[in-house]
Amino acid sequence: MARDNPEKETEEVYSRTTIMVPKNIASELSRVAKTRGRTLFYIAGEGLKLTTELIRDGFEPSDLIYFWRLYKILSSMDVIPMPMKLIEEVCSHIMSVLIDFSKSDKISGELREGASKAMNDLWSIYEKYGHQVGALVRMEFENLEELLEAISRISRLLAVRHIEVKKLSPNTIELMAIGPSGTTDIGNKALLSFIRGFVAQYDYEVVSEEAKANVLRVVLQKKA
Repeated sequence: MARDNPEKETEEVYSRTTIMVPKNIASELSRVAKTRGRTLFYIAGEGLKLTTELIRDGFEPSDLIYFWRLYKILSSMDVIPMPMKLIEEVCSHIMSVLIDFSKSDKISGELREGASKAMNDLWSIYEKYGHQVGALVRMEFENLEELLEAISRISRLLAVRHIEVKKLSPNTIELMAIGPSGTTDIGNKALLSFIRGFVAQYDYEVVSEEAKANVLRVVLQKKA
């Protein structure tokens, strides 16, 4: 059963100290505390506790703001956590069956043609959802460079080991990502299809792509 006053849930030793903060932050903190029915002491303490934990784990609190902005957008799409390996295995199995069908002499030419079309349709589905996600994300991040910078700063929270963004010219961006080990060609192809649909919402297109093992390099160019 939930307790009515979370401020009294734990017995902690408190000390009084003075911290200088910008006036607007102090005013907003006081307003939030009042709105939520909490004391300023409690809200400030919870914020400092969270900040301490983030810094101890090697994060900058400001980086987590980007993650929260993305999370709010994606939560509207009923996104659920799912292992990348599961997606790759399912996709690989489907592709394997379709390839066998498209090359089999035991089925009609019409079915073989249908299997080949289904393979192309699979990549189109990834691109379509990339386009839909891009439309939602652009409502929060109007500029693609700002978005890529945000993603690079929170890469440890995503299914990548490292993301590097480089501006090659005023209208050209290079994106290099190192994913988890064991990434398959199927996974890379699905991701590239998603990226094409996504960046189209920012009026960019993929002009060069290279995928080797778990390293993905993509060059994006602003459409004329």
